[in-house]
Amino acid sequence: MALAACRPCAAAPERVPCPQLLFVGPGAPALSDVERKLVCGDPRTEGWKQVPLNQAEYLLRAFLQARGYLEPRFRRKGAYLEVDVGERTTVESITARGLPQAIDPSKLRKLRGAALTPRQLDKIKSALFDALQHRGYACPKIEMSGYADTGLVVADVAPGPLYRVPEVQAGELKGADPRVSARYEAFRRGGPFDMRLFNLTAERALADGLFVSAYYDVSCSSAGLAIAQRVVEGKPQVYKAGVGFDTEYLAIGKAQWRNSRIGPAADSLQGSLFASYREQSAETSMQVYPRAESRLHLAPKGTYKRLNEVQFESLNAELALPPAMSWESQELRLDVSAGPALDHVRTIRGPGAPRDTFFAFDTAVDVKDHMLEYYAGNPRAGWRTSFASSSRMAGTYSSLTAHRFSGEGEALWNLGNYDPPLAVLGTRWSAGTIYVNDQAAALQQLPPESRFYLGGDSNLRGAARKELPGDDAGFFTAVYDGLELRMGDVLPYGIEPLGFVDAAMGSRRGFRLDPDVYWSPGAGLRWRLPLGSIRGTLARGLVWHRDPGAPPLQKPHWQLFFSFGREF
Repeated sequence: MALAACRPCAAAPERVPCPQLLFVGPGAPALSDVERKLVCGDPRTEGWKQVPLNQAEYLLRAFLQARGYLEPRFRRKGAYLEVDVGERTTVESITARGLPQAIDPSKLRKLRGAALTPRQLDKIKSALFDALQHRGYACPKIEMSGYADTGLVVADVAPGPLYRVPEVQAGELKGADPRVSARYEAFRRGGPFDMRLFNLTAERALADGLFVSAYYDVSCSSAGLAIAQRVVEGKPQVYKAGVGFDTEYLAIGKAQWRNSRIGPAADSLQGSLFASYREQSAETSMQVYPRAESRLHLAPKGTYKRLNEVQFESLNAELALPPAMSWESQELRLDVSAGPALDHVRTIRGPGAPRDTFFAFDTAVDVKDHMLEYYAGNPRAGWRTSFASSSRMAGTYSSLTAHRFSGEGEALWNLGNYDPPLAVLGTRWSAGTIYVNDQAAALQQLPPESRFYLGGDSNLRGAARKELPGDDAGFFTAVYDGLELRMGDVLPYGIEPLGFVDAAMGSRRGFRLDPDVYWSPGAGLRWRLPLGSIRGTLARGLVWHRDPGAPPLQKPHWQLFFSFGREF
């Protein structure tokens, strides 16, 4: 008996968590301090100094199952317990019985090949549950089973009926009308149920600082579907600050302040500061609503900006008083604003009048797909298009007539519709032109910020920031389009390689383009981190020279860009 009791002492230390426990065979999983105390005892704890072997076996079996060792073998050898953990079982295949045809479980990645554990079963169940709730099945029921001998996982699915969104019970707000929540709603009453739209609604309210916690409680009964908003209020003031770096702006700092609940209609007041080597700006704005549930509001704004570009240096101040509104459908959000503005520009270096003060009428239209907004933290799907104009008329506190029109957009496709994505294809574009009544006067007087420049991470990545047209005069018409293919969640550590090609054209006159095409093939990496994304690109700036009567505006060269926090 004495020899049997001492046998574990001769084994390797990592296989002997305590004298009464010995791991044999190929596997020897490390136990945490808490697990070791539970199976081995704790001499410092009264009532837990000695653990019976049958209790140690029961607890150890649970700990091993949590690691994927589903068929351990235990043998009592006198005063100690011998444990052969066996082979670790992994998820080899997944079968979902009762799943609607619209959902393909083979598109759910990162589920096979992992250890078959209760946590992994919960992960598979959660992925199937989310896929059902995204397609209108508000209250599915799923039973999970795992088989140690084959690594097969079986999900028995009862999807339940397809639901439409009923009336939603709003959360209570102290000092504000609960109907304020309607301004943030991405879902439509009577529309198909999609849990992503409720999550997006909650994220919008949290981003505005309306709540510190918000979610939607979904329940089903014989009476039908019931949805209630659950919120936790915090202080209405929200403070944010952040820092970053890129090769165009160099060091970047930003600070924001917001009060989101002013009065019963929850009007808001916010301010922001931005600082970098290239740009320093300050902005304050308000949203004033006539009614709590109204999406129509007044959006007064004041901005001050200093730009220190290679091509020019200017100071810009603006006061604007535009009415604005938003509109929502099941798939997209529309934001529109239009109103007068008073602008003052001081050009320290570069084109334009040294000082220019004028009235303008500004408009902005932005259309955004819900999925682009929902996946904003890790872009994979959706689209956005925006248009803007700024008009000034000679004789109305302006020395010339100029109408600036611009638009931009992007679209993303999750190739194969995998979750998480295997690859994401994206395109982004921009276009702009200026109409003037006197071209010669406009070349001399139009402020530099009203002109178009090409180059940099925002458009043509094979050129330096605002490098084209190669001087400070800028373009009066410019167009750009870029195509990018990015690898999804395939490589470890969140590293995503990408390849792209950009192309652009421009002209010194409005509503026309010169023949030369400037284009840039390139490649890069995106690295997802908890605090943001690190992104680097290397591109070759090239010219398709189609105008023999004029020299190209750019010489071929390599351009490197690096940033922290910027997205496609």
